[in-house]
Amino acid sequence: MAKAKQTSEQKASGPLYLQLATTLRREISTGILKAGQKLPTISALADSQGVSIITVRQAIEVLENEGLVKRFQGKGTFVSDEPNVAATLTLRSDWGSLLEHLEGKKPTLITVADKAATPLLDPKLGNLESEYRFMRRVHTFDGLPYALINIYLSQRIADLAPKAFEEGMVISQLSRMPEARIARMQQRISFTTADVETAELLGLPVNAAIGDVLRVITDTDGNAIYVGQTKYRGDFVNLEFDIQEPPK
Repeated sequence: MAKAKQTSEQKASGPLYLQLATTLRREISTGILKAGQKLPTISALADSQGVSIITVRQAIEVLENEGLVKRFQGKGTFVSDEPNVAATLTLRSDWGSLLEHLEGKKPTLITVADKAATPLLDPKLGNLESEYRFMRRVHTFDGLPYALINIYLSQRIADLAPKAFEEGMVISQLSRMPEARIARMQQRISFTTADVETAELLGLPVNAAIGDVLRVITDTDGNAIYVGQTKYRGDFVNLEFDIQEPPK
């Protein structure tokens, strides 16, 4: 079968095999493809997706390396009995859940700049300080890049442990510093799609679903000591809120 001609949109979305791997991964994680289920043949997948057989083989190899599928000579490719689906992020409103989520996550630093320009911030969320350290990072878990984040950290706080903030999870480090005098954390969540840069850094197609989270931590004086602008993979994020029964 001749390889389907790529449109300019497909080229901008990244390699076709990664797009196909993302589609199949999502179908496995959501239960559309169930544990132990046999996948269509490589040629059938190529026909249904409009891609080459080589592209399908590359996508299957990605999923096999992730432990999501298994190939058996002469039998075909099957969803793993217990697929190692990437862990999901559950966004809750409490501080303890956030710290638990951050445990074991690894940041990859892209950009860092001291005394950077201050972020745009709704005054209702906190008072801006005069100087911030800016860090742009990708967060990964089990080898999966799941978040692209712009961090503005109070320069006076950053100067207390610059290496620790650069190498570790910033909020976790803040929680261990009495000097931060943390009083409140606020979150605003919206939903958008991945632009070209976000898609490339998170291994997603352009326009893939993104959870956009603004997280602001203020101290006891109401100063915004941390402003985080995070883009989460839409196939990684779960939103969970506890709604209490109204008093009777």
